[in-house]
Amino acid sequence: MTSKEEFVKYLSSVNTYGRKYASSTVYTYGQSIELISSDIKYHLENNFISLFNITDIEILSIYFDQLYSIPKVINEEKIQRNRKTNAFKRYIEFCRTIEVSNFNVNQPDLNEVYQLRTEGGKKVVISKVAERDLALRSDAIKIHGTTCFGCGFNFEKAYGSIGDGFIEIHHITPLSTYNKSKIVDASRDLMPLCSNCHRMVHRKKNYVLSLEELKKIISHNNN
Repeated sequence: MTSKEEFVKYLSSVNTYGRKYASSTVYTYGQSIELISSDIKYHLENNFISLFNITDIEILSIYFDQLYSIPKVINEEKIQRNRKTNAFKRYIEFCRTIEVSNFNVNQPDLNEVYQLRTEGGKKVVISKVAERDLALRSDAIKIHGTTCFGCGFNFEKAYGSIGDGFIEIHHITPLSTYNKSKIVDASRDLMPLCSNCHRMVHRKKNYVLSLEELKKIISHNNN
């Protein structure tokens, strides 16, 4: 079963506010994820294929933060009443659920899943995390600049004005490992990485490459 089929199955089986998602809503959310994939391809990554190919929470959160910090996308979402934003959040909730336990049609509803995931003070409210990350991103760029710490790539040098100010910001300690809210020091806990390097440090599930490991890999394969 594909991730899209599992996502539709998940939406069809959970309850929200005492009622199940209508079949039309389930269909709309599935279609919205495909539209979001197109948005990511257009605005962020030319070779992007589909969100349904990704189930890693950290990577999904990165795409969420980046996409919904673009003014044009934000304005479009206001007109569409946050339809795609809500679908993206539901997909992240779905991926978090299958990460915690094997998905089945008897999964608890979204409210119960939220309680299970937040016991012990673990902060997983997507909208709040996104707001915090945007501020930290700005601080990190002011401190570290926009040149990749891994390979030295700079978007502005490569693409001109369209790349001005663009870089991805990597949490050295993944947010998913925090057991409770944590003060993040942009100078110590964050660093700029290009899109390729950022994807590679998160390539292995449950293991994040250190900067030293990343540089060794790049050096080894470019000599």
